[in-house]
Amino acid sequence: MPPTKKRPPTKARITIRGKGWKKTPTIARDKYETVSDAILKTLSDKPMAFYDMVKRITPKLKNFDGSIPWYAITCLRELETQGKVIKQAKPVRYSRS
Repeated sequence: MPPTKKRPPTKARITIRGKGWKKTPTIARDKYETVSDAILKTLSDKPMAFYDMVKRITPKLKNFDGSIPWYAITCLRELETQGKVIKQAKPVRYSRS
């Protein structure tokens, strides 16, 4: 019999809820908490464009393993659902609630 590969321990995951989403993706809880914390420390009550927000959180996420813009938009969706972030449309801007 061939040797079986050991799977790494399953990391805790968080379900991401988005307004109007049909699928609910999951991401690693530690990455969610890291990116969400950086987002909440960066945003204020003054609306900010996504691009500008990503530029500001990137230095706070040194050695981050993954696409910062992808994780940022994913975390923003969950934070918006929780009422911690406000998404303003036309043009799209984000701020803390």
